Amino acid sequence: MLLAKKLIAALIIIFACTNLTAAEIPAPDAKALHEFDAAVTQSRVEMRQYCALVQELMKAQDAEKQQTALAHLRQAIALWKQVQQQYQQNPPAAYAADKQFSARLADMMSQLQEMEAHLAAGRFKESFQTCGFACGLFVQMHEENGLVYALDRLFHLRKTLKTASMAAQNNGPAGVRELLPVMQQQRDRVLQAPCPAPVNAEKCQSYRAAIKALSAKLDELALALAGENQSELASIFAALTKEVNTAYGLALQ
Repeated sequence: MLLAKKLIAALIIIFACTNLTAAEIPAPDAKALHEFDAAVTQSRVEMRQYCALVQELMKAQDAEKQQTALAHLRQAIALWKQVQQQYQQNPPAAYAADKQFSARLADMMSQLQEMEAHLAAGRFKESFQTCGFACGLFVQMHEENGLVYALDRLFHLRKTLKTASMAAQNNGPAGVRELLPVMQQQRDRVLQAPCPAPVNAEKCQSYRAAIKALSAKLDELALALAGENQSELASIFAALTKEVNTAYGLALQ
């Protein structure tokens, strides 16, 4: 009987450990994961700076801006090399069961190098598209390992928002209506994610304020859809996009 109870207890522990979020992983594993996340974030911050610039380059070529974007991207590549050197064969415990972990890091380097090649050649649209795909790889790595991050959930919301904004331009309220429930559900998932800076009360406060503003603007969109006022939709989408980008930037800091 005692042996059976021990076996059941062990199985419960194993099951629980396979369903942990980033906030629930016990120390010292949490410390190792935090250090990995911090190293990844350093590269992603540089990558985001480049992504913002390449979007501007898609609208108007600028040699100086192109060189600045290349500098950010090359710094992102240098930082990612450090991530590979430290973690490629030594993943944090949260990724210990992920047989694709090493390949994921290598794939990200390939995407960064592809972005650089396109950017240097002046293929700004192709460079930006590769950036979007690379951001998706980060999200996939986390979600396929059961890790919950506000940034990832904002990524999904921002992507749907872009689709809805284009639908509004092309088809008016009718084009947005079926996407509204998707965005509302994605907003709720963002609200349920832990603060991206749990040990920094000031950053958490700023992030939560941004999420509240985002949420209020999405509710405003729902009310505008009921009124079917397309001119109002355009201004709401512009404001909502700004709020999502603000929250995304705070989550990445």
